[in-house]
Amino acid sequence: MAAAIPVILGVVSVASTVYSAVSSSQAETRAEHQVERQQIRAADQARKIAAQKASDEEKRHRAILGTQEARYGASGLTMEGSPLLVQMESLKESEEQLRRIREGGEIEYTTAKELAQAAGKRAGEAQASGYVGAIGSAATGTYKYGRQFDWW
Repeated sequence: MAAAIPVILGVVSVASTVYSAVSSSQAETRAEHQVERQQIRAADQARKIAAQKASDEEKRHRAILGTQEARYGASGLTMEGSPLLVQMESLKESEEQLRRIREGGEIEYTTAKELAQAAGKRAGEAQASGYVGAIGSAATGTYKYGRQFDWW
């Protein structure tokens, strides 16, 4: 019976080491997944903000163009020649500005998504690394413990 106590203590020690390593790995994995979820939410939010900003700008630009037309009409000008060219240039600049706003939102979205995917990949790698570390710790602990009793 007394000979079994060191074996039991050794098994408990190895089990404790394995449990500690696995728990640490799982905590790190949960943290990485939380970062991934936060970055996905940030990506979605960036896209929504850009879309809203583009919509607001589009309304503002339409109002400006409408005001231009009204002023031209009040002045007795027709929408041909120089007034038409001015309005076409304003419209072209407006469309370009809206394109840049939308593109900026898509770039932010894509960047945040890529960061989220990288975080997810790191989480998987961390979990695998934790399991390998736990197995290594168990093997090392068992070997060291076994050497004390000339098991090998």
